[in-house]
Amino acid sequence: MPVMKIILNDIVDKRRCKTCGKSNSTYTCDGCQSVFCQKHLLRHRQDLAYQFEDVMHNHELLGQDIKRSSNEYNYLHRINEWEQDAIQKVRSTAENAREEVRQILAKNKQRFMRISRAIALDLKASYKADDFQENDLKRWMTQLNDLRREIQSSNCLQLMEDQQLSIPLITIAHRKLPGLINHDHKASHSSLAKERFLKATYPASIHNDGLIAKHIGNEMDYGHVIGTQFYSRGCHTIRLKILRSTAPYNIFFGCISSERIPSIMNYNSSFAVGWFGHNEIYQHGIWNNNVRIHDYSSNDMQTNDTVCLTFDCDKKSIGLFHERTNKTYKLAVNTDKAPFPWQLLVVLVNEGDSVKVLPNN
Repeated sequence: MPVMKIILNDIVDKRRCKTCGKSNSTYTCDGCQSVFCQKHLLRHRQDLAYQFEDVMHNHELLGQDIKRSSNEYNYLHRINEWEQDAIQKVRSTAENAREEVRQILAKNKQRFMRISRAIALDLKASYKADDFQENDLKRWMTQLNDLRREIQSSNCLQLMEDQQLSIPLITIAHRKLPGLINHDHKASHSSLAKERFLKATYPASIHNDGLIAKHIGNEMDYGHVIGTQFYSRGCHTIRLKILRSTAPYNIFFGCISSERIPSIMNYNSSFAVGWFGHNEIYQHGIWNNNVRIHDYSSNDMQTNDTVCLTFDCDKKSIGLFHERTNKTYKLAVNTDKAPFPWQLLVVLVNEGDSVKVLPNN
């Protein structure tokens, strides 16, 4: 019997209150897994309430920071200054070009008039003296024709645009500061998402600090689970392990628009896209289970399989890669119906079915 005594003592020790050490009427906190007596459990809840108030206070401060971070006036003022400067440069260049044209035309006109007067004086003198012959007439006509051609050519000024000298156009670039937490309104080209489960509707529940989602109710009752991360730019991959899947396989993996989650969390809504059991795909409320069309077979899925769910926001599509079979499936997402940002959506149907988010390695 000594062995039994040691085991019982060990059990009693583990059930002692974390604060006072008493072992009578102890309770376990579902969050931190610590054991408390009734008195100190209430205090523990009060501490959590105070911490919750701190979170709310920080959220309010964050809202104030967001309002103060709007430098709209400064940015618009700089754009207005650029606009006025550009307009002034255009006006100045145009006025210089006009003045140059005026000077060229005036100079040509003066020269043409001098030549014309010289011809006129020669004609007048020859006529008055009655001293001209065929050669003189031919010479005068040649001079007049040459002057006419020169006048016509003077009207062919060429206005040239220098393509290398232009006004620098102003553009807007969103510069991200390094080291900031990026709740993925993320812009990384391709990355493994730091995903966890955030919220579940009964009969689904969340365990293991947000890494596991499990169906705890009756069969054929749909439990929806969404992830913590928001996806609006870049390409991001989430690795998920099917810890348990009741045959036939009936688990949904996909995305849902976070804009609609407060009012609607339904895999069959127009805001969701993904893959379900029974060879079904759902795109914005449209159902299809024809394998010949979409090439997706849920019959390949089973317990302990790992899948990679990819959100390619730049290409507006999602992908599902089944590691064991090395098969990849893709679905297009209409962002007019499911606007950014997206969130992970998992739906569990059968009692005991569970899914785990795998670490980023």
